[in-house]
Amino acid sequence: MTMLAEYQFTEARRGFSGIYNRVFNALTPVVIKRKRNEQVLVIRPDLEQEILARYSLKPEVLQEDDGSITLALDALELAVNAPTKDEAIKTLVEDLKLYARDYIERSPLFLNSPNRRQHLPYLLRVLLSNSDAEIQSLLEIN
Repeated sequence: MTMLAEYQFTEARRGFSGIYNRVFNALTPVVIKRKRNEQVLVIRPDLEQEILARYSLKPEVLQEDDGSITLALDALELAVNAPTKDEAIKTLVEDLKLYARDYIERSPLFLNSPNRRQHLPYLLRVLLSNSDAEIQSLLEIN
């Protein structure tokens, strides 16, 4: 039992409009339950983005001997290399989008993998973004 409002699935289906208004207008997340132990949390995306903001996407910027730039995002075990910093950023944004889509499409695999499970909050930040520019703005690069 949570302190949030809980609705049984059938009740939620019948009262969807009211639940939607509660989540959207009153900014109150709710729990929807089905069967004995199936539950989902319904929350506004903007609130979820605030919650996830602490999961920093700050790649290490490395100047390579050949003059190229490597961006290494250790939290996600991702690294890209490109001739310039701008190109490396664009490549990293593309790689983040690809990985985020793959993760969500195959979430049971990744969520059951000990070395990938912790990637979810970082990737949700990417998935909740509306554009490449927004994803780029998540990258804390000096």
